[in-house]
Amino acid sequence: MTRLRVGFSFLFFNALLFLFCGGEMILSFYAVCLLHELGHIAALRLTGGELRRVELSFFGIRMVASPAADVGRGAVVLLSGPAANLLLYLLLTALHCCTGTARLSLAAGVFNLMPFSGLDGGALLDMLAEGRTCERQFRTCITVARAAAGVGIAAYAAAEVLGEI
Repeated sequence: MTRLRVGFSFLFFNALLFLFCGGEMILSFYAVCLLHELGHIAALRLTGGELRRVELSFFGIRMVASPAADVGRGAVVLLSGPAANLLLYLLLTALHCCTGTARLSLAAGVFNLMPFSGLDGGALLDMLAEGRTCERQFRTCITVARAAAGVGIAAYAAAEVLGEI
């Protein structure tokens, strides 16, 4: 049986969302998030996994599942959420509709592929590193990738802020 945990921080996040965003943006946000998680759940079921717990917090949705039977199945489950977002982006773009939702879906898919812990891309890298004979070296490479991604994001943000001044 799947357990659901809703943290106070999730309720706080939703209050902020409703305070600062319009109805269409809120609907798009929830649709994109739901599609992402349904992608994970569908892949989990198709690979024989079991969803044990769903946790909702300010930082997003965290699903806890039974351990993957192998790395390949685990990778499929981790990549299926971002893939669902990218497919929605392609579909909406091809249909020339819902451009805000399309961009939000693209952003969610790309963001979740980043190499940071807590995101699908970071979880995939951690899973690939675990138990390898060269795990220490692999984890060093992951740390460098995370630092490079962080510097890239900071540089982009700084360029955006400085360009606005």
